[in-house]
Amino acid sequence: MRSTRGGVLNARLNRRMALITALGGLLWVPYGVFEMLQPWGEDTDYRDDRGYEVVTDILLYRVYGLPGSAALLLTALGLIWVFRVFGLPADRAGRTGLVLAYAALALAVLSAIGLVIRFDPLFTAPRIFGTLALGGATLLAGVATRRIGLARGWAVGLLALGLLGLFLLPLWPLVYAVELVPEGGGVGIIALFGLGWALVGYGLWSGRGEEPTRDVRGPAGP
Repeated sequence: MRSTRGGVLNARLNRRMALITALGGLLWVPYGVFEMLQPWGEDTDYRDDRGYEVVTDILLYRVYGLPGSAALLLTALGLIWVFRVFGLPADRAGRTGLVLAYAALALAVLSAIGLVIRFDPLFTAPRIFGTLALGGATLLAGVATRRIGLARGWAVGLLALGLLGLFLLPLWPLVYAVELVPEGGGVGIIALFGLGWALVGYGLWSGRGEEPTRDVRGPAGP
């Protein structure tokens, strides 16, 4: 009876974490739109005397910023759950990835605090480095997933998501400084990253790939 009840509770928890992961993924889409396009105007202004961006429109600042902090927070939680469900910290890559996932979660909390108190450096820097940590953690999760022989789709998906997450760091210079990527392209890249996380959430919900695909052949006959 206890085993059955525990299995039901674990299944419920897994579905909740799947929803959290999918929601976090979807929130990357409005974050990309607001961050790149600022459709309702500017919300900050750079002050030379202070050396950082100062909030000029509190409402817009929070509308633009909330999806970014929430997306980072929820997808970091989702990645931590992936580590737990698949038991990934079995080697150095897995352990390092889990540490980076928790770092991304902590930086997401700091970013949310910066958003609440309207201090842009505290909001922006943790979000940027938290996204970098999330990308690195996801990449290492893909490496660990491949090593333990989990379903190939998980390994490929996590590796691709990790690389895409790492690419978000140089995306801003490519859009605004070098101008190699148009703003719409930047939105598309961030949206692709988010939709990838939504698919991770779907995979967790459906329970796909939970069984390892190791070679389990028995000993050869005489």
